[in-house]
Parts: sequence; structure tokens; C-alpha cells
Amino acid sequence: MQYYLINIYGIVQGVGFRPFVSRLFSKKGIKGSVKNTGSCVEILLAGDIAGDGLLDRIREKAPYRADIVEISLSPVTEDEYEKRIKGDIPVAGEEGKDFFIAESPEGDIEDAPLFIPPDIAICDQCALELYQKGSRRYLHPFINCTQCGPRLTIIDSLPYDRKRTSMKDFPMCPSCEKEYRDPSDRRYDAQPVCCNDCGPLLYFLEKDDGGGFAETARRTDAITRARQTIIDGGIVAVKGIGGFHLYCNACDSKAVGRLRELKDRPAKPFALMVSSLERAGEICDLEGSFIADPSEREAYHRTAIRLLTGHRKPIVLLRKKSSDLPDIIAPDNPSLGIMLAYAPVQLLLFSCPDGLDKAMPDVLVATSANRRGGVICREEADVMETLGGVCDGILSNDRPILTRADDSVVDIYRGEPYMIRRSRGYAPLPVVIERTRTGPDVLAFGGELKNAFCIGRGSFMYPSSYIGDLSDVRSTKALDETVDRFIAMLDARPEIIVADKHPGYMSRAAAERYQAAHQGTRLYYIQHHYAHVLSVMAENHYYDQTIGISFDGTGYGDDQTIWGGEIFLCDSRDYRRKAHIAPFIQSGGDMASREGFRIALSMLFDRYEEGEICDIIKKTGFCQEKYLRPLMAMHERRINSVSSTSCGRLFDAVSAILGIRESSTFEGEASMALEFAAERYLKENPEGGFPSMEFTERPGIMPTDQLFYRITEERLSGRDKGELAFLFHKVLAEFTTAMAERIREESGCSVAALSGGCFQNRLLLSLTEDGLKEKGFKVLRAHEIPPNDGGIALGQCLYGKVL
Repeated sequence: MQYYLINIYGIVQGVGFRPFVSRLFSKKGIKGSVKNTGSCVEILLAGDIAGDGLLDRIREKAPYRADIVEISLSPVTEDEYEKRIKGDIPVAGEEGKDFFIAESPEGDIEDAPLFIPPDIAICDQCALELYQKGSRRYLHPFINCTQCGPRLTIIDSLPYDRKRTSMKDFPMCPSCEKEYRDPSDRRYDAQPVCCNDCGPLLYFLEKDDGGGFAETARRTDAITRARQTIIDGGIVAVKGIGGFHLYCNACDSKAVGRLRELKDRPAKPFALMVSSLERAGEICDLEGSFIADPSEREAYHRTAIRLLTGHRKPIVLLRKKSSDLPDIIAPDNPSLGIMLAYAPVQLLLFSCPDGLDKAMPDVLVATSANRRGGVICREEADVMETLGGVCDGILSNDRPILTRADDSVVDIYRGEPYMIRRSRGYAPLPVVIERTRTGPDVLAFGGELKNAFCIGRGSFMYPSSYIGDLSDVRSTKALDETVDRFIAMLDARPEIIVADKHPGYMSRAAAERYQAAHQGTRLYYIQHHYAHVLSVMAENHYYDQTIGISFDGTGYGDDQTIWGGEIFLCDSRDYRRKAHIAPFIQSGGDMASREGFRIALSMLFDRYEEGEICDIIKKTGFCQEKYLRPLMAMHERRINSVSSTSCGRLFDAVSAILGIRESSTFEGEASMALEFAAERYLKENPEGGFPSMEFTERPGIMPTDQLFYRITEERLSGRDKGELAFLFHKVLAEFTTAMAERIREESGCSVAALSGGCFQNRLLLSLTEDGLKEKGFKVLRAHEIPPNDGGIALGQCLYGKVL
């Protein structure tokens, strides 16, 4: 007889893994046990498994939603086996079996990799059962099984068992408990299992004449009231898996316009939730017909379908088709953010046999219940306080959301997913680093915008779910409490704290608060754009010398100026700033980040006289003349002005001077409009010849100022703004490639890493990536970690790991 201890690491909790293992080994007549320890599944075996391929079968036949990262097998002695098996306590119903499921151990989690399971979208079986008359879960808004349902958002601590989740407040009825204990049932060991008799309660709060909210319906009647409110043109806040969303009829331009006005969101695109894949195909191009290359077009189609219908169901950015949807949903934007219903309550909003006279819309605006990019509301009180004047009703329930998880947002780049916001369904899946780099536990606090933090424990780094912009005090509070929860779940003991260098960032303040409260921890500061590069390196498991290209909005530079168009020669331990875009004066503080015309004026001040600039304003209309003299005075006297190499602000300046967008109502609006103008021109002129441009070279400085002046002159001569928008992208990519070549000549480094928010721009990314590859560079880029500020905590965490 042989004896073994097997540890399986990965997403192996909450997906029916222990029942799967139990069935597998019981069929083989092998004795032993299986249990959860942290997020590791531990298997104790007594039997001959040599040559049986059982470990391969575990990988191949594991539950669909499991994600195995590592399997370790160790032989043990008979004495050790007997000691361990006697200490294992079978769960109810497993007594007397040769191979049984054991209770999870209490107390501290052993020092091993942990995996907190992300929330999983409703599976096909539960979606069918939801509408089966006579089923115990007919129209049950919390239906789930081992293959679907909430995970991260309801977990209080690990190991993942019901008593450590927010479902502990809902004792199972006898029927649910029978399913939970039955190895042949698909709800066997499903921690959130419940039904209409024992599950959470759904209810509807309706706005009264005084502006408050009062309960008017429960259970299915609550869904009916929410549906009727939406049909009548109202706005409803709905409690989902990871927070509240605001819903309204996407085909009702009046309702959408009212939502924009009440939420103070004049132009930022709204995400849409559609009733079916077929409806998604009616309003968006799922086939990739705009892509010339057949193989890439097929890859685009496969990826779009997989993302929309898979077990994560993020918001997917897809090209618009001509449809019945009003333009106000995504003004002047060629794409729409589309998702399918991922929670049972969302399915019930679209379809419920309640006999309403009017049909429910099959496309809904589904936007996070928050203010200006802040943290998503998770409690009714939050909704009433921050959005009480926006919604006409609240569809809520009494199951607490312990950890917020906003919707993930994924673009598709060259047939592959390209993460924009990593949260529900993805976080907190870890990124693995070399075991030689494990070091002490690290806590990295991320950036100011699109905040997410990251915890490094052992050889795993765990990026958190999306928090939001930290300009709102509610977001900073959410950051603090979510950090504490993740540390507890991961049983982490951070010794090293990493924060952004910017002295005014709330994320830095949060890091300093944490250090002050935990004696013995060491706090390190890291430059923002270097952290961007490290994030891409970490995701690609590359730690050696790299030419790091970080094109971003703004970050605090080592020289106390604003950086954002940087090229480094770096590795995972250190960096040297080798080049950057041409600096300009950024006047007006935060206003300059929203009003690109200020940057354009500032750049004009460095070349033209006042009268000439007046003529440029009159000919192009890129701004109002009243701004000229006040901003000129600020520029000359350096009042509220600072030197900047921000690539994002350069995009804004070009967008303004071309008359595309003079200002932005949300982050990146002007830059996005510039990209879309360039893409439209390229689509209409795919083979167009573009004249070469000559620029004066300066050591370490890309001549982007000369490019800006050339574009200004060409625009004044009447050249098409779309062509000039494309030329800007093309020449900037050429500058970047040329500078990388010079750095390679000096250093011998042939690896380039692309990161920063500007590389959300697919046109700039493709031109830069292609240019570098043509010159023989190996190019690293983001995939499932955002290239924007939502990804920098991973880079910070890697830095903390290699100190």
C-alpha cells in the first residue's frame, strides 16, 4: 500500500471541486479524504495510483469553473497517513465512507498560496431551472449551485465555507440541506445554496412624495414593481452581486437623458445590459467585419462570444451597428460596452411571468451606482445618500455585500481580451512570480484614479477588485476597509508597504496611515510610470532589463515636475529615465487635465506672438479668445503652472487644436475623440500615402513639440483634421520606435514594455507595437491587467517583492 499527500492550488473552492475529487477516487476504490485548507485542496490517499493517470485526470476533468495553478504530490509514511486521517472529521453524510470529504480546519491558515474565488455568473442549468414551474427555485432571485453564484463578495474569511460567508445568516431549510449533503446533487457543498423558503429576501423601495423611500413590495412582486418603473421611463437602483447598479430603458432617449442629467454625466458612455446574445448581435458587430485579416477577424468573433457568454460576463467593448438605440448612450463613440445578465435577478428583470401590459425593454442602461468614478454603492443607505435624487426606486435584498466588485470592462485587441477594468469575475486571481522572489508579504496601495491595491504573499500577487477614484471620501474609506478584509482573508502579514511618490495622492496617505498603525512595517515610494512598466513586466513574468515605455496622463516625476511620456531603461529593481516627450508648461492645475485647450495655448505661447495666436484662435475656433491673456500671464509668470511631459495632455492639446475636443467631461474624452477621428480617416483611406516629416533631434527628447506645431500649421492650411489625427498617432509611434532603437544601441536591450493609460488607445498601441517588432524588439504589453492606473498596484507589489 502506498500513501500520498496531494495539494492542489488555484480556484478550487466554490466550484464543486471536493465532490469531484470524492467521486473520482471513490470509483477507484482508494481510501482517504479531501478537505479545504485556505484555498488549497488537500487530498490524503491510501492506494496505488502509479500509472493510473489520476493526477492528469484531475486537471482534465476538473469542474468547468476551476482554475488549477499547481499540483504537488508527496509520499507519506503509513504512520503519518494514519495520524492525519484520524484527525480528519467527515462532514455530515460522509461518515463511514472509505473516501470522504472532511471538515475544513479551524485556526490560522498555513503558509501556502491562497486563492479567493471570484464571483461567477449564473450557469445555464440554473438559468433554466429559474423558469421551471414546479421547481423549488422557480423565479428564485438567488438561485446558484457549485458552478455559479457569488464568491468573493460574500466571503468573510477563508477557508470558503458557509459559516464564513454572509450566507451564515440564512440557515438552510431541510430540502436545501439534503441537496447540500448529497454527493450526486449539483448543489453538493455549494456554500450559497438556498431557495425561496430559506434564502435572502428581495424587496422594492419606492420613492415617496417627500423624497424618501418606503417598502412597497416583496419577492416576485418587488421584481414586478422594478420592471414597471423601468417600463414607465423610470430609473431603478438594483442590488447585484458586488454592488448597486442604475437601470433604465436604453431605447428611451428621455430616460437616458434624465439619467445623464441627474447623475451629472454629460457624455461618458453608458454600459448596456442586453437580454440575449442575439440582441447583442443586432446592436454590435460580433463578427469583426471591420477587420481586414481573416484570421484576426475569426479570433475577434470567438473572443467576443466567449467573453459575453462565459462564466465571467464582463462588459465587452464592441463596435456599434446601426440600431434603434439613441446616440446619447455613447455620443460620438464607435463602440458600446455590452454585457449579458450574470445574476438571476437581472434575468428576472428582463423576463418574469407577471402579466404586465407593456413589454420590458430588451436593452437596459446598466451603470454603476456611484458618483463621478467613485466607489460603487453596496448598501441602501449609500444609494439614498448619494443617488437618492437620481433613482425612482430601489430593488434590494437583505444579504450583505462584504466586498465590493464593480463590473469588469474588457476590450478586444488583435483577437485577444485586453483588460480596461479588472474586477468582478477576475479579481482577486493572483499573478505568479518566480519562487526565488517570494520575500516578505507586501501591500501596495495603487494610484489615485481607477484605484486598486495589491497584496503580495509568497510567490503570488493578488490585485484587488476595482475601488474607484479616490477624490471621494467614500472611496478612501472603501480602500481602507477592503485592504483590511483582503489581508484577513489572505492571512497576510505585510512587512513592506509601497505607495506612489505623489505627495498629494490619497492612496499615499492611506499607505502612510497603514504604516503608522502597524509598527515594524517599512514604507517605500515608487515613481508612478516606473510602476506602470513593472506591472507589464510582472504580468509577462519578465524581470530583466527592459526598455520601458510609459505613456500616461500625469504622475509625479523625480524632478518634481509632471511626467507622463517616459522611456526608461529598467529592470525589476531600478530604472533610468532615458527619454521623454518634449516638455511643455501645464497651467491651471487640475483644470488643465480637463481643458485641453489650455495645453494647446501653452504650447502656442512658446512659439507665437499674441497677435498670431489670436489669428489661430479665429481660424480654428479651438478655444474662446477670453482665455488668451489670463493664461498667457500664468504661463509667463509660472503662476499655478508646472513643466510637464504628460502624453495624455499632449493628446488633449492636439485634439483641441484640431477642433475635435477643446475640453473633456470625463477622463480621456478628448484623447478618445482624437483616436476615433484618426480611425475614421484610416478606414476611409486605408492605402493613403502620407508624406514623411523631418524633425530636429535632441538627445533624449522626442520632438513632439515640433509635431504639434506642424499639425497646427497644416490645420491652418486646410488639411483634413482626421488625416492630421492619424499623422499624430503615426509619427508619435515612429518617434517612440526610433528612441527605443537608440537606447538599444547603447544598452544592447531588445525588449520593450508598453504601459500607461494612453495605450488603451488601440491605434497607438498597434502602430507602436508593429514599429518595434519590425525593428526586432520583443514587445511586452498588458493582457488581463489594465495598462491604465488600475494596474499599477501590481507593479508596485513586484517592486516591494524584489527590494
